[in-house]
Amino acid sequence: MSLQLTPFSKPLMISLVQAYTDHSSIFFVLAAISVLIVGISKSGFGAGLGVLSLPLMASQSSINEALAILLPLLIAIDLVGLRRFLKNADWRILKLILLPAAFGMLLGCLFFSAITPKILSLSIGIFTLLFLIQSFVMSRLDLKEAKPFPWLGRLMGGVSGFTSFVAHIGGPPITIYMLREKVSPMVYTSTLGIFFTVINFGKLAPYAYLDLLNFNQLATSILFLPLVPVGVYLGFYLAKRISAKWYYIIVQFFLLVASIKLIADGLLA
Repeated sequence: MSLQLTPFSKPLMISLVQAYTDHSSIFFVLAAISVLIVGISKSGFGAGLGVLSLPLMASQSSINEALAILLPLLIAIDLVGLRRFLKNADWRILKLILLPAAFGMLLGCLFFSAITPKILSLSIGIFTLLFLIQSFVMSRLDLKEAKPFPWLGRLMGGVSGFTSFVAHIGGPPITIYMLREKVSPMVYTSTLGIFFTVINFGKLAPYAYLDLLNFNQLATSILFLPLVPVGVYLGFYLAKRISAKWYYIIVQFFLLVASIKLIADGLLA
């Protein structure tokens, strides 16, 4: 019996072939690394490492194309880990940060065309680096850090919503707040998992309105879907087997790498 293609599957197959032929081999290698990085970042090592994913993909395409290709993959990554996220998330923190994040996304939509990637990268990079320096100095002086205030969570939630909308780099701001909460690694990753699930689904309609999404870019995203569970479960595997102390050392290390990368992008772009 021959395989019959549905009216929908025919244009999809054509778009998949077109997406494959439209991009270079280097693009596919770097994009595959990007998907694995963001999967590991969102499920195991927090936000710092994930900042590297968009620049990697955008190095072989436009920023807008990379944003559009990554968004469905980010949503797929969110859905893979959603059941685990729901069981382990800290809902007190989520209630604090989600509404400001929605406001930040609204601002991101309104000012999307006015914010240059250079200014955004430089600002976030400097802000993140200053936070890491402050945390390092306080730990060396053996000073007790002040308990995080609700306003810090609201502020970082808003900033994260904004930066996530315009450049998929919402991780570093909200990580600044989450590190001060000192929750367990699984609660940390699950809370951020729910947070970014809401944000990423919230980007769909505005991205379509801004004409960032199209069928050909969706087809390119589909080509990378098999890598989504690989990155997510690798992240969960590592998070479960690393002590809380080393987990946060690793998170802060990748946050440092991310801040240096963002500052470099802002100064050299």
